Amino acid sequence: MNLLEGVRIALESLRGHKLRTFLTLLGNIVGTMSVIAVVSLIYGTDRYVSQVVLDEGTDVFNISRIDNVQFMTDFDAFMESLNNPDLTLDDRDWLSERLKEASLVGAEVRAGSDLRAGSNSFRNCRVRGVTEDYSVLEDLPLIQGRHLNPQDVLSSAQVVVLGFDVARDLFPRRSDPVGREVKIGGRHFRVIGVVEGRGTVMGNNRDQFAVIPITSWQKIFGSGQSVEITVAAKDLDRMEEAKDEATFQMRIRHRLRPLERNDFAITTADQLLSIWSGISKAIYGALVPLVGISLVVGGIVLMNIMLVSVTERTREVGIRKALGARRKAILWQFLVEAITLSLVGGVFGILIGLFLAWLISLLSPMPFAIAGWSIGLGLGTTFLIGAVFGTYPAWKASGFDPVEALRHE
Repeated sequence: MNLLEGVRIALESLRGHKLRTFLTLLGNIVGTMSVIAVVSLIYGTDRYVSQVVLDEGTDVFNISRIDNVQFMTDFDAFMESLNNPDLTLDDRDWLSERLKEASLVGAEVRAGSDLRAGSNSFRNCRVRGVTEDYSVLEDLPLIQGRHLNPQDVLSSAQVVVLGFDVARDLFPRRSDPVGREVKIGGRHFRVIGVVEGRGTVMGNNRDQFAVIPITSWQKIFGSGQSVEITVAAKDLDRMEEAKDEATFQMRIRHRLRPLERNDFAITTADQLLSIWSGISKAIYGALVPLVGISLVVGGIVLMNIMLVSVTERTREVGIRKALGARRKAILWQFLVEAITLSLVGGVFGILIGLFLAWLISLLSPMPFAIAGWSIGLGLGTTFLIGAVFGTYPAWKASGFDPVEALRHE
């Protein structure tokens, strides 16, 4: 019997015993679905985190009031850091004057606000107050106009650079919004630039923002919010030296004694990658035994159903042997059927898993991406399950005595 003939017989068996087939495939479907759904969500988050690191640059580190990552790694330290003093523009200026290992020192604050231009509005836009070096610290190519300059920040100019989606929604009928006015927090700002569309990275839209001078931002939203300081090292190979220098200068600035803990946090993109890598490995590690149990149960169910099928078709096996079929042909027939049944469950599990991951990403902030290796792993595992647990029923069928098999009722 050739491969296609065995597959055809297996598919006919699927159609002929629908309920039994469903119960047979359930274990494989659940196991494969779990693998695909979890891997797709984790893989999507991996790509998102990598993109965040790429956007920020590997030669950049941030100084902030608290380290949000500590919420997961050291909760007690996180709670203690809530008492840290706010960072200010004066802290940024202090570092800018004293850091010899840094090429740039910038500062940023953020808030959500509605933007209006005539009868058009953009709800809950991410308004970023920045220093003039923001365009060097991150990749923000313009399609129109210019970026903020030192004079804009120094004079608290009411000028704004819009993200692509914001400019499109506020000025739908104008190809060039530069020079037009936008209302932010009750104040009129003149558009001086539009950032090129950067699209959505794993569910995070990078075109829905507005950039204004940090001094203008503080006049609208107040100066009570802690700023985040961004430092770019002169030399990537001297990144640790730059961080140590920044830590030393911040401790001097905040008048900390030698044994006192830092009342600020320094974080890098590598730390974010390292922490996420540990989390994803833990999830994968927990996934393996859980899915393994499901697949083993599915394999046992498959073997039992195949044994029932062998018993039901004893007379068929006897006729085939009486007509000259060899033991190898009978073994091959039932083994192909078991593998086909298992693979069908795997395919359904993959499709359901991808749909489930897509649905979760649609209803939540979790990103989603298809990992090709996970699909290969799902199919390979179900193939192996079918081959391993289908061998015994196939071997048993191939060992029937043709005379005894023909007598079977």
